[in-house]
Amino acid sequence: MQSKLLTDMLAKIQEREWRIDSVTVVRNGHVVLDAYFHPFQAGLKHAIRSNTKSIMSALVGIAVERGEIKSVAQPALDFFPGKTVANVDTRKRAMTLEHLLTMTAGFDCKDNYLHGWDGMKEMRKSPDWAQYVLDLPMTQAPGTGFKYCNGVSFLLSAILQKTTGMKALDYAKKHLFGPLGITEVTWPETPRGVTVGYGGVLLTPHDMAKIGLLYLNKGKWDGRQIVSEAWVETSTRRHVDATMFAQYGYQWWGDGAGYYMGVGYRGQFIFVVPDRNLVAVFTSDLAGMSFYVPRNLLVGYVLPAVLSDAALPANPSRHAALGEAVRRAAQGPADGYFWESAQEGVLREGRFVRTSAPAFTLRLPPGSRKEVLNDLAQVMRVKSPEGYEMSASVDDIPDGLTLAEIGPQFLAKKLQDAGRNVRVLSNRPTVLGDGRPAYRSEFEWQFRGWELTTHVVSAFKGRKLVSVHTGSLKGKKNASDLVESLRFDGGG
Repeated sequence: MQSKLLTDMLAKIQEREWRIDSVTVVRNGHVVLDAYFHPFQAGLKHAIRSNTKSIMSALVGIAVERGEIKSVAQPALDFFPGKTVANVDTRKRAMTLEHLLTMTAGFDCKDNYLHGWDGMKEMRKSPDWAQYVLDLPMTQAPGTGFKYCNGVSFLLSAILQKTTGMKALDYAKKHLFGPLGITEVTWPETPRGVTVGYGGVLLTPHDMAKIGLLYLNKGKWDGRQIVSEAWVETSTRRHVDATMFAQYGYQWWGDGAGYYMGVGYRGQFIFVVPDRNLVAVFTSDLAGMSFYVPRNLLVGYVLPAVLSDAALPANPSRHAALGEAVRRAAQGPADGYFWESAQEGVLREGRFVRTSAPAFTLRLPPGSRKEVLNDLAQVMRVKSPEGYEMSASVDDIPDGLTLAEIGPQFLAKKLQDAGRNVRVLSNRPTVLGDGRPAYRSEFEWQFRGWELTTHVVSAFKGRKLVSVHTGSLKGKKNASDLVESLRFDGGG
């Protein structure tokens, strides 16, 4: 591959300040580019979002090959004989497993970004997610047209669990992740213990590349057939014309341009390019139309860099230039990142350091990016590559309130002002590492329809209240282990 185009691509990403965290390119079985943009680092896990669906497809394919699922032609309702399903008509009875795989189920599903995630919020609040999806009305006959629905990918997980007797994560550890050497995988489950089939997996970029390489090699890994070649071919070819990208298969996307891809919200991509023997992985935090930047970089830089199937003549100077570009990408600003001023607080090397009164330090989730402050009292706000937030605020101590009352009265009211249905789950004393007394509070509440969990540690310093917050969707990982890393400088 021509290293100059790859060097130019890295420079363009930095010049345009695109929020890309990593780029990994593997060709002919060799890693030719492995770049990490500060503050993301090699070895860190990243939220892969809806790339989870492509993994779910592989698991279904394995179950079909093993005979645990008879056929993709099985009616979907047959997998749930114990459920009384609403809105059943001839269309819903005709819906098959294949219709779920191809997003052509025909449900009146409104659980994606085009609908403000309304359906997903409702599903997550329901006691039985599978029942919620199965009860949805039908808007068209199965197979008639494409409609992206996270709920049908959840049904795939529920079906896998019913037919194999194993949760999707456990099944994947045995039949997919284990053989690929992918370890310590995070994949959440519902309150009923069903793995969330549409998203939630955290993987390193190299682990994402392993999924791509498995498919590039027609389901084989180290000489062992993990996913059948027939399933790889069937699941990655066009089954229906789609939105967002041109084509859709079995939870894989196609662009009609000789490659297929796993795709995740805010720019997570696993590109598989068979005729170039190439896999490219991008992890990102790209909002709006910037979501398409990785695809444009693939087409504009990565694919044109493939000049020959044979090795190119050595070019030490260009190889060195690419190495230097990778090194520059990994470097952060020497003075760190700050919000209002350096004295108000600096983010550097995984720590937040504030020198203005009250002076304090915090450890932050590895790879966290600076985010815009969204509250007048905030002095720091970051988002981790795993998708959760952490922030710190400095307020005047509310008149008449003790430290024990801060959580259930002051902080709960602030959450109620921003959302609704705030519940204080716990409020207990703790002692920070510097010996200062503090209180730790946990809340559940709703914000714009989402059910959230928030952990807060609060402490007094002088006449100020310092609080450290972390939050995530209910049931998902957050930085609760870091909120007590708060340390103050000096007395008072």
